[in-house]
Amino acid sequence: MGDNEFLPQEGPAAFVRVWRRVILDPQGFYREMPSGGGFENPLIFVGISALVYFLLKLIVGGVAEAVNGLFLVVLAYIFGPGILMLVCQFLFQGEGDYEGTVRLSAYAGASLVLAWVPALGIVAFVYSLYLVFLGAENVHKLDATKAAIATLVAVLVTAAVIAFVLKDRLPHPLL
Repeated sequence: MGDNEFLPQEGPAAFVRVWRRVILDPQGFYREMPSGGGFENPLIFVGISALVYFLLKLIVGGVAEAVNGLFLVVLAYIFGPGILMLVCQFLFQGEGDYEGTVRLSAYAGASLVLAWVPALGIVAFVYSLYLVFLGAENVHKLDATKAAIATLVAVLVTAAVIAFVLKDRLPHPLL
């Protein structure tokens, strides 16, 4: 599968190879990414990305900031792919399924590796939206306008769901 699928058995070099491809050649990555093949490898990939984010955020921002940030990331990955899939399918008759949507979202988590840097956090977030847009375009076979609208609607709805779930606990949901 090369640089389009993370294979944990290949070790840390596989993570670095796929991470570079997602970050540096996202159009090529998503164009060639299989939309099927299971959840396990992409979820391990985003798990490693989230762990790197957490550990580095712990050093830079402290325990509370790292735990709260990781918690919000987990909530976004619980709600986000399902919402994105529903938006793509029901608003724009997208062809992708839940598996492909989870896969594209998990690989968009590559941006988490850079999100811990205070000045780069917002840039990493915006770049992750770009990655989701590219993935939605390819997995759901949408044109650029529909993929952009689907990504924006999914982000806004996911943020609203998280805000509703956490209610008065934002911006510090746990600590």
